[in-house]
Amino acid sequence: MIIAGILFLAGLLIGLSGGGYPAIVTTSFLATVAIFSAWLIRDELQFFSVFIWLGYLFALQSGFVLGGYLSVPKDDG
Repeated sequence: MIIAGILFLAGLLIGLSGGGYPAIVTTSFLATVAIFSAWLIRDELQFFSVFIWLGYLFALQSGFVLGGYLSVPKDDG
């Protein structure tokens, strides 16, 4: 749960900074490599780990979408 929160904040910062799609794709790839590497080293990779990985990616992507939404200037017209 803590990892998902950290990934959400990372996605939020990428969205707010205007990093764009290359930044979020790179971050998603690096997070995937890090997570699966840790699971393989610790011998914890199971079928259920795929669902945890998807949750982590959803947290990262939702933070990115929220950051992108918040970075759009308001139309006061």
